[in-house]
Amino acid sequence: MDTTKLAPPANRFQPTPKTVTVLVSDPVQQPARRTALLLALVCVGVGLRLTALLSDRCLWIDEAMLALNLVDRTPAQLLGKLDYNQGAPVGFLLAAKAGISAFGPGAWAMRLVPFLASVAGLVGFAFVARRLLPAGASLLAVGLFAVSPHLVTYAAECKQYASDAAIAVGLFAAALGLLEGKGGWRWAGLAAAGAAAVWFSHPSVFVLGGIGTGLLVSALVERDRPRFFAAGGTVATWLVSFAACYFLCLKQLGGNKYLTDYWAGHFMSLPPKGLGDLAWLVDHWIAFFTTPGGFGGALVPLGGFAAVLSLVGLREFARTRWAVAVALVTPAVLVLLASGLQKYPIGGRLMLFMTPLAVLLVARGAWAVFDGLSERNAFAARALLALLVLSPVWASFEFLKQPPRSEQLAPVLERVRSEFRPGDRVFVYYGAVPAFTFYTRERPFPAEAVTLGAEHRDDPAAYRGELAGLRGRVWYVVSHRHGTEEAEALAVLDARARPAREVKQTGAAAYLYELE
Repeated sequence: MDTTKLAPPANRFQPTPKTVTVLVSDPVQQPARRTALLLALVCVGVGLRLTALLSDRCLWIDEAMLALNLVDRTPAQLLGKLDYNQGAPVGFLLAAKAGISAFGPGAWAMRLVPFLASVAGLVGFAFVARRLLPAGASLLAVGLFAVSPHLVTYAAECKQYASDAAIAVGLFAAALGLLEGKGGWRWAGLAAAGAAAVWFSHPSVFVLGGIGTGLLVSALVERDRPRFFAAGGTVATWLVSFAACYFLCLKQLGGNKYLTDYWAGHFMSLPPKGLGDLAWLVDHWIAFFTTPGGFGGALVPLGGFAAVLSLVGLREFARTRWAVAVALVTPAVLVLLASGLQKYPIGGRLMLFMTPLAVLLVARGAWAVFDGLSERNAFAARALLALLVLSPVWASFEFLKQPPRSEQLAPVLERVRSEFRPGDRVFVYYGAVPAFTFYTRERPFPAEAVTLGAEHRDDPAAYRGELAGLRGRVWYVVSHRHGTEEAEALAVLDARARPAREVKQTGAAAYLYELE
């Protein structure tokens, strides 16, 4: 049975009233069933994240480097420059330190804060999507967010990226009422949330920039002076907090040449100087929807398709909730500006914080296409949505079955330790040094028996020189290989003797040589 009613706008930022048709028998349009479906999707997302957390996966190199800072430093020392060229928000570091102090330095305890943040972000995203999107689009958005492969995997890593995404969601949740034209106590709440966020998430400044721009522009358009001053005061609060965070914690990170060189290919040319720079921009835009956006599964890569759908979604927001559209798109503009100023690289995990905003846009665009296509070709419309969802579902399944960034060095070291004899030597490939150091803290090998390799990526002869001086029973331990360096090292050692023993795990290995 169809019922027709007049849908009034919630406020002046909502679309103008129009006649809408609601299919009562459609479970998506029934609030109780829609809530049940949203809860089910949230449970699926929590289950995926919990599965990733509880998998028997060792810390990989990036996690190990941050973990060494966490276990070796006091909370006060975490405020200073970190070892191993690491950078993380001080709020995140202190929270992770508290988790380690409470539960010990095990892998799951190291990853507890990102996991809890990711679960909170998923719940918050369901709230935001339900408020901002049509009923069906909200279900689609929560489903995409729940199964997004990179959100799932980074929820179980001792790094801040999952927290960045969760904080982006939290800021939008805190700003929703204001972006819809409401006021009152919400200004103080958003001011406090933003002032705290910059200490827990570096890229939260971009999200706050988008929200602040949306609020200021809407007040100007409405010629609402009190609202404009309230928005200005809120933004000023954020700026004061960020300035304190920058001078106390962030300034030294911006001058880290190693990190700048590492991300050198991910800074935009400002201004663009030709077609090559414009092609770079398009390539990185589509690449974002692939990784970390979550639409680049091996089953059917949909990065470009999702990028186009995001433009459709932006148009729909601009037509109905233009202040929200400004808040959603401005962070991308600010990231581009920061990239052009060589302050923030556009690449991979550093952009995970933008994934919630991208999912909102993609879901809104996909639903608009679905609505437009349904009456003409219902099968094609449903196939489109199925393809959009199944690709990240498949990728998440593959990631859980074979986790990315898996470097199982701990069981390799246990086997080496069980077969280690007096007089043996251990040579540690430089990529394995952080994890080796972490996993041998409590049960070290004899100090005189261990040689830590150095990085010589531009000088292969230096690697050969390190190996040339090895004599006797030598364990060559490797993980986080770069290029063909492991094969080249083994070729040098094989020329002197065949390996007497090989111990291999995913992403890690040890080879025993008896060298004359």
